Amino acid sequence: MTNTSLRASRRGRCDHGFTLVELMIAMTIGLVLALAVSLSMLSMGHQFRVVGATSAAQVNAQLALSLINEAGRSAGVGLFNNGQPLCQAFNAWRGGTIVSNGAPLMPARIINGGSNTASDRLVFAASNATGPLSGSAVLDAMVTSDAAIVVTDSALLAANDLAIVGVPGAAAVPCLLFQVTAAPAVSVACGGHASQCKSVDRAAGGSYNPPAGTFTTEPRYGFDDTTPGISGPAVVQRFGSEFRQEAYAVLCDTLVQYNAFSDAPTCSTGPLSFGGGANALVTDVVLMHAQYGISSGAASDIVTSWVDASGGWANPSATEAGRIKAVRVVLVSRSKEPAPDLVTAASCTNTAGVANTGPCSFDDAQAPVIDLSATTVAAGQSWRNYRYRVQQAVIPLRNVIWSN
Repeated sequence: MTNTSLRASRRGRCDHGFTLVELMIAMTIGLVLALAVSLSMLSMGHQFRVVGATSAAQVNAQLALSLINEAGRSAGVGLFNNGQPLCQAFNAWRGGTIVSNGAPLMPARIINGGSNTASDRLVFAASNATGPLSGSAVLDAMVTSDAAIVVTDSALLAANDLAIVGVPGAAAVPCLLFQVTAAPAVSVACGGHASQCKSVDRAAGGSYNPPAGTFTTEPRYGFDDTTPGISGPAVVQRFGSEFRQEAYAVLCDTLVQYNAFSDAPTCSTGPLSFGGGANALVTDVVLMHAQYGISSGAASDIVTSWVDASGGWANPSATEAGRIKAVRVVLVSRSKEPAPDLVTAASCTNTAGVANTGPCSFDDAQAPVIDLSATTVAAGQSWRNYRYRVQQAVIPLRNVIWSN
């Protein structure tokens, strides 16, 4: 055989390539590998979204809780005089409507949701006045319940200021929120209790001054209570330009902030929106519980127990309100996306024996009960398909403590 014939014979045996069967097997293996990689990437992407959403919910809940904590620590500004609350209830009128007809006025008030599955509401009351916050004594008895109020000459009241008048320590006498309608004028009639004083005009009309006969109980305030029909010794406290009752509530699985004195928020979904002046702080908050920290007596600052705002603590008496020295709050936030499996345990019992349908919060025997069984979930899902984070804080009512 010649060299040329030998080379041709070898080339014929080596250049045959892949058969059709071999190509189909190779393509099938490649498709299976590509599908496995794609499914793995999709699963990883879903896990990243779940973890990221859970982390974001946790951070947002922490930020929201810090705002509640800040509002709670300033609660009660302007509501005390010489270590006593100006009143336990108040009358207020705004824009032609009765806002409060002897309703409770507390530095911090919890409105109970009614069950372990329903969220409570928190309301912190405070003045926004700047500068000295000392009260001004009322020096002369009011002739009628809608008359001008005579106060000490050192009062820093100005036209358009909001102010509140009350009798510190007299639980049965409601305060009155009013607006100064003219610059206080020097008065010569000081009830014989001072050489100089000021007459504070609060003419009916405008946003805050109602006509006489608006409220069930309308005291006539004065220097003392020796004159029949006069409540005293009364004090006027400057409130600045606005009286806020900073409130927090869970609406449509969203923690919202609003002014309970002037707003009554509502919510709707698709798209999510809020009416009534509410400010949405963080979504995916499904539950909020709060409790009063109470002391053994008004003179003590040591919290001895925690109570829900129910029973006698739903509307505390003057004596009971004086024992409230702190508030503690539990926020439960939820991941935005459900997991394919049940990732949350059905229950949690803390070391003190408090059983929860969902995670635990505080670890004492008086801890608020968390029940997530009624939370809104996507179709075909259980509340246990979601991951939850519990944020909690204890807020001392500093202005209450300092006023003891």
